[in-house]
Amino acid sequence: MTAKRTVYHVSPSGDRAAAAGVKWQVEGREGRRLLHEPHRTQKEAIDSARGHAREHTPAQVVVHARDGHIRTAYAYGDGPAPPGERGRRPGERGGVF
Repeated sequence: MTAKRTVYHVSPSGDRAAAAGVKWQVEGREGRRLLHEPHRTQKEAIDSARGHAREHTPAQVVVHARDGHIRTAYAYGDGPAPPGERGRRPGERGGVF
C-alpha cells in the first residue's frame, strides 16, 4: 500500500500578518502535526516547503499566486498521483498548472 501524499501550500498571508512584515506562509499536515510557517518572502516560503517535502516523501508543494490561483506545483517521491498529474513519471517536477 502506498503512503498518502503530503501536500504543502505556499500562499500569501492575510492582511494582519502582511502588516507585521509576514507576506507568505507555508501550510500543510505532516501526519497529525499541522504545519503553519510564516515567511517574509515567497522564495523563503517555497524553499522551506520544498525542504519539508523532501523530508516527508511522497509529497507535493503547491505554490499559489497573490490572487489565490495555483501558480506551480512540485512532486516528490513515488506516491499516488494528485489530480492533474496523471501520466507523469514519478518524481517529475511540476509546473503543469
